[in-house]
Amino acid sequence: MFDFAEFQATPYLNLLPLECVEQLRSVGHRRSFSDGQFVHSRGDENPGISIIEDGAAQAGIYSADGSFVLTSYIGPGHTFGDFTVFTNLPRTHDISAVGPTTILEVPAARFKALCREDPQYMQALMQTTLMRAHLVLEMLHAVRSLPLLERVAKFLLILAPAGTSVPKLKFRQSDLASTLGVSRATMNAALAKLEISDLVERGYGHVVIHDRSALAKWLNLRTK
Repeated sequence: MFDFAEFQATPYLNLLPLECVEQLRSVGHRRSFSDGQFVHSRGDENPGISIIEDGAAQAGIYSADGSFVLTSYIGPGHTFGDFTVFTNLPRTHDISAVGPTTILEVPAARFKALCREDPQYMQALMQTTLMRAHLVLEMLHAVRSLPLLERVAKFLLILAPAGTSVPKLKFRQSDLASTLGVSRATMNAALAKLEISDLVERGYGHVVIHDRSALAKWLNLRTK
């Protein structure tokens, strides 16, 4: 069975020519964040596109009991808040910085003007947004159809930042447990099995995938 989780969404800035990137930077403003600092909260009403220039961010939703459901982990060049530009929705996720992070904020009106002037902005956004939507569908497929160990492996592949063969995912095991609807102890046991197989390494506040392609191959063999 072919595992679509091996695909990663190409960062938005990587899909644009340099002159378009420079134009975005000229119309936006930069904000700097420290590790763990909130960028946006669910329900905020400030329409615009946010682009990570340096660092990374995690997106999810805090429940009433304080648990955090992690939905994505995005790195340099990626965007969030895109839908606020083209819909009347407020920010739907809680976004926080992962490590020192710089984000370029482009207000909705300015971004729409750029899209009208040059279709490359919209074409690139559509490409990366559709791929990220596909990855969400892969996550839903994993939740509904895979055993726990394979489900954890697939989520790690999907959430892992692109651009490295040995990605480091900086989040708590409890956050991943909440996302999958299992206890922290159950999540820890699943990660321990993957660690024994030399596929991942657990650390304080992070999980390292030793080899993305090896983990994907292992998952493919287990889900045939």
